[in-house]
Amino acid sequence: MKRFMYYFVWVLFIGFICYLGSHYYMSLKSIAKETFDNKLFFIYSLIFPVIIGMLLKLPVLVKDIKQQKKWTFDWVKLLAIGTPTFFIVTSPVWIYLIWTYTSFGEHSIFTDLLRITSNTPFTTAAGIALGYCLLDILKR
Repeated sequence: MKRFMYYFVWVLFIGFICYLGSHYYMSLKSIAKETFDNKLFFIYSLIFPVIIGMLLKLPVLVKDIKQQKKWTFDWVKLLAIGTPTFFIVTSPVWIYLIWTYTSFGEHSIFTDLLRITSNTPFTTAAGIALGYCLLDILKR
């Protein structure tokens, strides 16, 4: 029963953070529509899934911290999972930078690509996987 309550409280906490995050997401979206400044909304939509992924790993990490073992670092997992998901999550940033600061920005394909990659479930899932992976590469 103690283990059930431990995980249940974590689920409630993570759910509450998701609830607050979605409200903040909607307020940033409306501010972006009013001011035509999407930078804060854009950054938040990329970072928030990573934070959620980290929160999903946090209950197990807290249990690992309580153990008195030597810490290790899983380089293979970082390179196999962390690197591709990092590039998927940051691809809208690279597209935005190319679109804004190079001569390629005049072509409409980059604006379409930015719209496609910035707020998709694929980018969100990659962000959650990246956040989980960032804490999962630390082992005891």
